[in-house]
Amino acid sequence: MQPISLVILAAGLGSRYGGQKQTDGLGPNQESLLDYAIYDGLTAGFTQIVFVVRESMMPSFKEALEARWGGYRSTYYPEARFECVLQKMDDLPEGGERPVERTKPWGTAHALWAARECIHEPFAMINADDFYGRDAFLRIAQHLTTLDNDSLDACLVGYPITRTLSKNGSVSRGICEIRGGNLSRIVERTHIETDGTSIWYKENGTVQLLDGTEIVSMNLMGFSAAIFSVLEDLLTNFFTEQIQEMNPQQLTAECYIPSALQSCIERGLSVSVLENNSVWFGVTYPDDAPIVRDSLLDLVQKGAYPTPLWTQ
Repeated sequence: MQPISLVILAAGLGSRYGGQKQTDGLGPNQESLLDYAIYDGLTAGFTQIVFVVRESMMPSFKEALEARWGGYRSTYYPEARFECVLQKMDDLPEGGERPVERTKPWGTAHALWAARECIHEPFAMINADDFYGRDAFLRIAQHLTTLDNDSLDACLVGYPITRTLSKNGSVSRGICEIRGGNLSRIVERTHIETDGTSIWYKENGTVQLLDGTEIVSMNLMGFSAAIFSVLEDLLTNFFTEQIQEMNPQQLTAECYIPSALQSCIERGLSVSVLENNSVWFGVTYPDDAPIVRDSLLDLVQKGAYPTPLWTQ
């Protein structure tokens, strides 16, 4: 079987959550959402897992990773490899320049680009602070084995927007337009909120209603390794058009992965949207954590996962 990799983006600051939500213990034995992603990734057949982290996280992150997963991996998945790479603020495409005052990471497109030296095969990417579900990992892993790694190829796993919202504040989502099972357009919408009945987002101060049937991307996407040239072009344009122009937004502007998918579509690529039966949940705000704890406990009690995860 063709080797496939999983890239886990774990460098986010979690400013709205107020802590390291990637590694917070939310499972019955203090398992993190990252731990569940590792477990599901290994189970689905990924042969390499690449973790993108911040420099300040690296020593403690690698130590905790080995303590929890080193023995389990070598015993049950000896062919699988773990790699850790840094998302560095100064790791920029040619011509890019970091404003002195900039402290916020450059966004998911830049985080994925940080893994370019480790990836030479089809791969999936996820956020470290989301729970995607076993079926979603299995679906995308199976699809990745069909990709032609020598050409540009991409896919994503979609979720109904109603299953991805927080009761505790606004969220950002990549809203998908789908035709014949393929993505025709993806637009990153920010400040999406719900009151349990209606769903809306704010754009330029104007409220826009959504009908609740939208399919959204939660950054569970798959690519051939050729995507890194697209990312480099995207980031080059980002730094040329947004960051080099002196304005306050340069301190917070981010370059998102959905922009890379949209670039693929504009190049004539068919991007498959994969259906899945998994439940999604995640932590954006502190008050999301109790909901996630209850959801994980329910899955463990139903026998979907062992606890702790790194025991067989």
